[in-house]
Amino acid sequence: MATSATFALFAAVASTGTASAAIYPSAYGCKPGHVCLYDNPSSSPSFPTEGNWSGRKFSARIVNNGTQDVDVDHIRFTAEKYSPTTGKAHKYKGCLHYATSNGSGGQYKVELKPTNSYGYTVTSLKWGPECGPGEEVLEGA
Repeated sequence: MATSATFALFAAVASTGTASAAIYPSAYGCKPGHVCLYDNPSSSPSFPTEGNWSGRKFSARIVNNGTQDVDVDHIRFTAEKYSPTTGKAHKYKGCLHYATSNGSGGQYKVELKPTNSYGYTVTSLKWGPECGPGEEVLEGA
């Protein structure tokens, strides 16, 4: 009796579609609840994380496979790229929506294409609320 009651309760909770349910089981190999960096566009994730992060990691792609959760399911990232023309690193920032299997949630990944053999170094990843107006996927900081 207790087993069937437990199963019924579990089935009821599972069918309600809680806010933390996985939206995209494995976006580009990135596990639900993670944001992932990739060494190249065809690689597996080289750096997955569930929390906020800062440091220095080369990346050719960022994927937000966060789970839907108000105020903490979008990723704000900062990156930089060296320019041989100016001799300086130029800073960029952006905001990514969480991944949905049908693409309805908005842009959840960004390709960080190198130029003149200089690629991007991601310097921070921070979870937050919905991307705001004017928060482009990759814009000069």
